[in-house]
Amino acid sequence: MNLGRSLLLFLLFSQPLFRGLMAQSDTTIQFELRFALDSDRLSSDEKARLDSLLAVYPIYLLDSIKFYGHTDSLADLDYNRRLSKRRVQEVLKQFVLRGLDPLKARSDYYGEERPAYRNSPEERFKNRRVQLMMYLDLSLLPNPEQKLSEQKLKKGDKLRLANLNFVGNQAIPMWHSFDALRELLRAMEANPDLEISLQGHVCCSNDFELSVARARMVYDFLVAEGISKVRLDYQGFGNKVPLFDELDEASRALNRRVEIEVLANSEERVEAEARRRLQIEAPVMNVQFNSGTSRLSPSGDFMLTLIAEMLKESEDLSYEFVVYDNIDNKRLSGQRASTLERTLRKKGVAAKIFKVSTKANRPGLPRTADYNWIRILMKEK
Repeated sequence: MNLGRSLLLFLLFSQPLFRGLMAQSDTTIQFELRFALDSDRLSSDEKARLDSLLAVYPIYLLDSIKFYGHTDSLADLDYNRRLSKRRVQEVLKQFVLRGLDPLKARSDYYGEERPAYRNSPEERFKNRRVQLMMYLDLSLLPNPEQKLSEQKLKKGDKLRLANLNFVGNQAIPMWHSFDALRELLRAMEANPDLEISLQGHVCCSNDFELSVARARMVYDFLVAEGISKVRLDYQGFGNKVPLFDELDEASRALNRRVEIEVLANSEERVEAEARRRLQIEAPVMNVQFNSGTSRLSPSGDFMLTLIAEMLKESEDLSYEFVVYDNIDNKRLSGQRASTLERTLRKKGVAAKIFKVSTKANRPGLPRTADYNWIRILMKEK
């Protein structure tokens, strides 16, 4: 097994695990999908969990799969057996809709007879479940050195944009994320019929606005590089679809992500443009000043600390911050821009890699009483 494939296997199987998931070996994954009381239909949240599972362990890796249906103990034995059977049928249907060959599936149902949890009022909901045993064929793993633009993308594929990471609490990509965005752009250029949905996720708190902003940043980047808007869609999910339990900073970082879902594609391929210098624009979020002044609030200073740490580590990039006068106070907007510049310098950011300017309010930015919109333009040198 080559080094690249070994590394991919390590990344797949050494991460903190999904809620309800256990890796019993390198090739066996156990997972649970849960149901509401007396229901045989998966909720939208459980379908989203299933999609996130299949984003990490795609259906094409499945050698076989087993489904086991269960219920709590609130009804009689015969009723619960029938209910657990319908739950198995529902989960099997969802897998088939996502591309599973039914011949790879086996199933059984037990009603209330094999509880994995206590049937107390506090825990019985956990027994309303279908247990999955997924057996993986690791020989089907793609070459980890294969780039996104070289892969055959088909409708329904869902991929996490590896190495696309963000400054904490911001939609600003980390400086090393340019290669990930360049590769996504090349994939869009090489597949002229490729249509995708960009799906933003955050960790920790349920910041829906931030998850949308991260997906929108990637959308705006592709549009600015000439990709038609009709080929793109974007949406945010807050922290409702975590990939991993947030046990440490590594797992939280993996949950801060943008995924792509392939909506349409064809066999047509063209030559993508050669490497070129990129520039990326993103909103600078929640940099707030005390009301009516150019003095940063504590939370605003904290946001600039996070941004400054990224700027100090960056290589071969230049940055421009633009403070918009959407408050109809040109003097105060200019003072706040000066404060932003001074603060970044005090936090150790080299003056030669960034500048700060002010501009009149631009179309699309709503006017506010005291909050300046700020954007950052990141350029490769």
